[in-house]
Amino acid sequence: MVEIRIESCPFCGSNEMGWGYQSAQGAVMTGKSGYAGSKVEHLICTECGSIVHSRVAKPELFKNVIKDKAKPRIRRRKAAKVNETNSDVATMDK
Repeated sequence: MVEIRIESCPFCGSNEMGWGYQSAQGAVMTGKSGYAGSKVEHLICTECGSIVHSRVAKPELFKNVIKDKAKPRIRRRKAAKVNETNSDVATMDK
C-alpha cells in the first residue's frame, strides 16, 4: 500500500493523529452481492476530531471489479431544503 504522509491536521494544525476503523455496515463492497468488501480506515485528528483522510484497508479487492457492475444505481429523490438561520448552524427539512 502506498504510504500517505499527512503531517498535521488541515483544520486545526495539530500533529496528534490516530487511526480508527469502520466495518460491518460501513464497509465498502465490491458490488451488489455484498460478498467481498473491505473495512474503511480513517486518519483522525485527536485534537479536533476531524477525519483527515479515509481509505479502504484492502484496495486489492477492487482491482478486477468491472466498472459497470460496481456502479451503484442512483435513485432520484427530492433534494432536501437547507434552511439558513441567523446562527452559524444550518438545518435540513425532510
